Amino acid sequence: MAKIPVVFTFDKRIILGAAVTIKSLIDCAKPDTEYDIYVYHPDINDKTAAEFKKMVDGTKHSITFEYISPEKFRNAPINKGGSWTEIVYYRLLVPELLPQYDKVIYADTDVLFKGDLTEVFNIDISDYECAAVAMEPNNENMICHKYFPENKNEFTYISSFIVFNSKRMREENFVARVFETIKNFNTRLKFFDLDTLNITCDKIYNLPFRYGVFQSMYYHKDWSGSYEYGFLKNVYSDKILRDEVKNVVMLHYAGKPGKPWRFKKMPDDFKGCFETIPKPLKRLTFRDIRKRLFSKV
Repeated sequence: MAKIPVVFTFDKRIILGAAVTIKSLIDCAKPDTEYDIYVYHPDINDKTAAEFKKMVDGTKHSITFEYISPEKFRNAPINKGGSWTEIVYYRLLVPELLPQYDKVIYADTDVLFKGDLTEVFNIDISDYECAAVAMEPNNENMICHKYFPENKNEFTYISSFIVFNSKRMREENFVARVFETIKNFNTRLKFFDLDTLNITCDKIYNLPFRYGVFQSMYYHKDWSGSYEYGFLKNVYSDKILRDEVKNVVMLHYAGKPGKPWRFKKMPDDFKGCFETIPKPLKRLTFRDIRKRLFSKV
């Protein structure tokens, strides 16, 4: 089969997390699956990129690093000094970044893959601009996300895993519309890329929750008191949630207790993958070390 293009966007602050994410993607690939991996970044040096390329040596997969200037989103709202910089918007450029592909997968880099992506890539989304996982009903009573009357979707979708119908999005000028949304909504945007995606696009296919399972629900049998369950129960039944968690494909380390490489004791599954990445990619940043010192897990 043709290679499946998968895009990641990250900077030098999350090298370790990205390395585990990409290694788990490769490790979970079926024998006949081939990933064409692309990394878009503002500051990854050639030496670091070479270490990532070691992970695909001897496999069917490939990885390419491409620079994007943060200036492209100089007028977009960001969390200055925090985690959400201009790079969160890079994912929304995917349809134009890879014009040779009609369909592309994007995924965050604080995730652990536990399954192959061929099935989700082959879902027919020809009548939609993209596909993502629904988080909560789109109305004034939202618990986690911000309500925008201009958002015409039935649900609010998370932007951590997206299947882009790039061909249709190019035909419908999606990227140009993204910049219009950023210009028109600007300081109203709370979850920058997520809000922009949901406001800009009203043709979103509902992916199964297995492509966005939260750590609070995966590592604990009783997740009824978790923050995420508080809004997910308004979209999914308990049975569906349990079935999806059981069949997880992408485990997302969002929310409490934080990123697993900052725990005093990593979860076994994450640690198992972490131990297989090249040593230079295992370095903790000063921020990682500080958070690990104060971690309660």
